[in-house]
This record gives sequence, C-alpha cells and structure tokens, in this order.
Amino acid sequence: MSKVLVNFIQDRSGSMRSVWDETLNGFKSFVNELRAKGKHDGTEYLFSLTTFDTLVESPIVAQPIETVDPAVLSKHGPRGSTALYDAVGATIQNVDADRRGTEKVIIVVVTDGHENSSREWSKENLHTAIDARLRAGDWTFTYLGTQPETWDDASVLGLQVGAVSRYNGARSAEAYCAVADAINQFSASPLRGTRNLMKDFLPDAVAAAAGMEKRKPESDKHLESKTGGSESKKGRWR
Repeated sequence: MSKVLVNFIQDRSGSMRSVWDETLNGFKSFVNELRAKGKHDGTEYLFSLTTFDTLVESPIVAQPIETVDPAVLSKHGPRGSTALYDAVGATIQNVDADRRGTEKVIIVVVTDGHENSSREWSKENLHTAIDARLRAGDWTFTYLGTQPETWDDASVLGLQVGAVSRYNGARSAEAYCAVADAINQFSASPLRGTRNLMKDFLPDAVAAAAGMEKRKPESDKHLESKTGGSESKKGRWR
C-alpha cells in the first residue's frame, strides 16, 4: 500500500463568486473520487486543503481522507484578491514541517486569475522552492487555471506544460473528477514523482470530455511538423 499526501490549493478570491457553486461541487467530487479509488486500489491518502484570497488559510493539514468532510470548502467562500504565491509557499512549508511519512507528495493548484497580493513569497523564491522539490523526485505539482494565460502563469513557477491544464469553471465537477482520477493512477504507479501529471496520466479524450484543455510540449510539436502528424508511441501525448 502506498501512502500519498495530496495538497489541494483552492482559489477563493472574489472573482470565483460566479462559479462558486460549481467549485463546491467540484471539490466534493474530487474528495469522494480520491477516497473511493484510493480504497479500491490500496492507496492511503492524507489530504490537506489550503484556501487563498488576500489571506492564506489551511483548514485541513495531512488528515486521512476518510475523515475529510467533502463540504468543508463551503465554509470558505469567495472574497478578496489573489495571494497565489503565498498559498503555494505556505503549503510547501506545511509539508516540509511534517509530511507524515508519506512516500509521494502531490500539490494541486486551482485558480481563476493572476497573482496580485502575495506578501511573503515572490515568483523568484517560489520558483526556486518548487524546483528544489521537483529535483528531490518525490514531489509532483499540477496546475489548473481558467485563464488563457494559464500555461504562462504556471511556467513562471517552473512547471512544465505537461503539468498544466485549463478548465471551465462552469464544469468544475467534471474537471476536478478527471484530475482526481489522474492523481489516483499516478499514485498507484511505481513512479515517485512526475513533472507531467496531465500529459502522462490524463488521457486527451478524458480531458476533452471534462471541458479541459491540454497543450503539447514544444518537442512534440516539432516532431509532428517533421513527421506530418502525431507519432503513435507509448507514453507520447497525441
């Protein structure tokens, strides 16, 4: 049985208000899906929740997922601005303080906008912190955004295109459920970490059905221009 710490970082800034009901349903779907599939596949999940607007809060820290209330996010409604960097930095610090003996650490960032109010962390020192954890080999970061600039915003933090997806806030339940499935597949795999969770564990058809958009790495685009199409090769993103 593998032991995995999943840290969910949820944007609760004022701009989320128009899709907040959908976001609450999405969060419930995420927790329930991870709980059910973890039990089925023999993965022991610990779960943390970080919420952020102008302020950062951590209402759940490394709690067994069986004891997590799927409705907990309803207590933390939309308000304020977007202290995204502080939220990710605080989550990293929480894990560093006590990861409870977990073999894999997964950070899921969900946001509908751009950083605009962090006080403790800058893009430079957060990029450095994330890079250090990725090099450790047992940390995985993935990033979901609603903006056209989602990939650029994630790249600033050092995340590869294969770790990123854009989703439709009005279809949060479907998107969150698809991400939970990808996380569970990765968690059950022998890999300790991945820089390409979306690319390698979220099939294109599943992403499209959930209203999500993935992008191909530049290396794949270059290969397709050379061959005149996508290459059918195990593990390649088509």
